[in-house]
Amino acid sequence: MADNFVPQVDYTSRDYEAVRADLINLIPNFAPQWTNRDPSDFGMTLIELFSYVADELNFYIDRSLNESFLSTASQKSSVLNIAKILGYVPTGATPATVLLTFQNSTADPITVPAKTQVATSVVNNGQRTQVIFETDVAVTVPAKVGALNGSATVAATQGETVTNEVIGVSNGTPNQIFELAQSPVINGSVSLTIAGVNYSQVPYLIDYQEFDPVFIAEADADNVTYVTFGDGISGRIPANGAQITATYRVGGGIQGNVSANTIKFILTNQVTGLTVVNQNVGEISGAASGGADPETTDSIRVNAPQSIRALSRAVSLADYSSLAVQVQGVAKAISIAEVYSSITIYLAPYGDSGLQSDGLTASTVFNNLVEKVYTFFSDKTPPGTTLTFQPPKYVPAQLKLDCVILPQYVKAKVTADIQSAIQELFAFDNVAFNDRINLQDVLSSANAVAGVSRASVIKMVRGDEEQTFSINNKILTSNVATLTTSATHNLSVGQTVLITNVDDTFNGTYVITATAPTTFSYVCIATNVLTTAVTGLAKVTVLTVRDIICSTNELPQLGTFDLTVTGGIE
Repeated sequence: MADNFVPQVDYTSRDYEAVRADLINLIPNFAPQWTNRDPSDFGMTLIELFSYVADELNFYIDRSLNESFLSTASQKSSVLNIAKILGYVPTGATPATVLLTFQNSTADPITVPAKTQVATSVVNNGQRTQVIFETDVAVTVPAKVGALNGSATVAATQGETVTNEVIGVSNGTPNQIFELAQSPVINGSVSLTIAGVNYSQVPYLIDYQEFDPVFIAEADADNVTYVTFGDGISGRIPANGAQITATYRVGGGIQGNVSANTIKFILTNQVTGLTVVNQNVGEISGAASGGADPETTDSIRVNAPQSIRALSRAVSLADYSSLAVQVQGVAKAISIAEVYSSITIYLAPYGDSGLQSDGLTASTVFNNLVEKVYTFFSDKTPPGTTLTFQPPKYVPAQLKLDCVILPQYVKAKVTADIQSAIQELFAFDNVAFNDRINLQDVLSSANAVAGVSRASVIKMVRGDEEQTFSINNKILTSNVATLTTSATHNLSVGQTVLITNVDDTFNGTYVITATAPTTFSYVCIATNVLTTAVTGLAKVTVLTVRDIICSTNELPQLGTFDLTVTGGIE
């Protein structure tokens, strides 16, 4: 499991009480005649004042020292500054993409221009906000034919375009910095025009010459973006008095991953008879995907050191993984190689599984991401190296928990909290390739919920390992039940199984005592039953409890989660 806990370092360990005690202990060495330790004594007042001041100073010394190291810094601004020193550029907000279907109910074709804005609303942190998308290209929607409305599909990207914003006037000095008025700015979307010359955004100025029209764009801890120009050695200095005009896009983020059939509002270029919706079209989902929030400080802590170790060159397998996550839209990456010249990189996109609904075919988001990653690696791999990109395989965990609630807690509230805790354990941000979800992880998450007296894991198994069998016959002799499966099973003695849909005599949870290729037995205290054919769909499900172990290309996720809760206040 990924561990985001970073302990703060207490460098000084000098609080008020410790300083006060030290000062009092020093009194006999310098003023042996001073024996009064009463709080009303003026000398004790001075000692306590000095102790208070020392406590405050030591606090800020510790704070400043902690903020100087990537592993212990708590302020986002500190983390960003250290990352900048290491030459690492954190990823900003990533916009979601979606396929829109425009419909025309009029007798004439309607042309929808590029950058037409459509919107939906979402609830974010308890507040309803508007999410805006813009069409990528123009599209013509055919006229209505008979009772059938004309329709056309076009891709759209989350965010709004800010055009020709004047951000300042150059004074002709090196390393000028200007602020963009709106935020959050989507990474890579900024373009500048100065005196008729287009300036390009680049990751680093040091890679460029004195007359190259380039700039860097960096967001601060408040997501305000600043552009920085060169010094005349690395990057051109804009001419003195030249007006600087910016065009960029704002928006992006995970809130853009809206469900199908939710985008229904046309904000610009409205025409009577024209409607829009992000509906499912055949096998293509109408849901928006790929949106991601700016990189977290925890992620920067991990990725920044890896980036400097790679030095923007892919040599080791670890280099390929650490460099891949620098591409906007890549949430997680891991690399394998059967031979040194053939590298396979598994990529997990933000806000998308990387797979279509069939679970096998790569999604559009993934394919678009591959193009970006491939371009990114074009100047970073040794000659002759072949790169292959694959989406991850998601491993659903099948869980069954029994929890006992303390009598003074509300059952419904605790139940919801347990569900949230388990979902958080398997959340995308908290898992990794080649991960392992331990039984203890699940127990700890459930038992940590306020109001839980005891939690027990009844079933914990990979979804692809779960076994379900139909039962053909049943017999009960001398308190030993024997069931015949419809096919050869791989059950073993000692396994716990759940029997359902046979009858009240045979149903329940039991431990297997004997097996054969198509039969298994268990102790069942009841009246003897002669061999009888079972009608209907009777099943036996293995209740295995073992860690969820993922391979290199696998990510764990929560599959079926059954929760039984007893106790508490109804």
